[in-house]
Amino acid sequence: MIDAKLQASLRARFNPDGSDLRRIQLRMLDMLKYIDKICQENGIKYWLSSGSCLGAVRHRGFIPWDDDVDIELQRQDYRKLINVLSKENHPQFILQTDKNDPNYLHPYAKLRDLHSIVKENNNNDINNKYNGCFIDIFCIEPSYSKKLWKICGGFWNKLILPQALIKNPLIRRFLIGILRFSFLNIIFPIIRTGNLFYKTKKLRHCLGCGFIKERYKDDIKEVQYVLFEEYTLPVPQNYDHYLRCLYGIDYNNLPDLDNITNHIVKCYFIDN
Repeated sequence: MIDAKLQASLRARFNPDGSDLRRIQLRMLDMLKYIDKICQENGIKYWLSSGSCLGAVRHRGFIPWDDDVDIELQRQDYRKLINVLSKENHPQFILQTDKNDPNYLHPYAKLRDLHSIVKENNNNDINNKYNGCFIDIFCIEPSYSKKLWKICGGFWNKLILPQALIKNPLIRRFLIGILRFSFLNIIFPIIRTGNLFYKTKKLRHCLGCGFIKERYKDDIKEVQYVLFEEYTLPVPQNYDHYLRCLYGIDYNNLPDLDNITNHIVKCYFIDN
């Protein structure tokens, strides 16, 4: 964990109180608290992942320049969470999948805020029905072949994501639908059968995500709750090894602060 003086200087530089970025972070914190409540009420195990886990461990909250939140669940818990959230009728938050947004392009779900609009640094969201602040909800699964997971992510990025640029909505939705069906219901299930023959402790984001750095079953057998922006939220029990696998042994060191890239380039709040 970095010291309080350095954290204060980073906050002053990147996300001071009242800034758009800080408002985005506080909105996402409300969303995290909502997900945590749902998971605790329904016995669902999840944890802060990737940069959100790094923020919890290194900053005891958001990385000051971070503008998104990632959580992970194993497939059984992922399905359970998606099922519960899809039935919720929250006045401000909504689950986003291809089931309620036919222009949604990702193989994982997002929780969206209905009282904001964000523009990401790509065109993947250009035709989305929901475009508010978001939490990425990732399913992780056994992965016996890094190469296969990389190939699948590459094909998804090259074949599905470009469909967002098609102007005709009927053609766009037809192509997205047929490609999603082919990948999610035919190609990916065939590839996953390999996990029945190869016993592996490695886990990766679900096929098609493109994020292929491995996680390990032993690291996420249990979770522990740590301080995150004055609340307690779960991270992998063995978060040190988890973060070393993702970011290297020096994950506590700060990156080049003059070359920070954000996911969100614009944000509009449509409430107070």
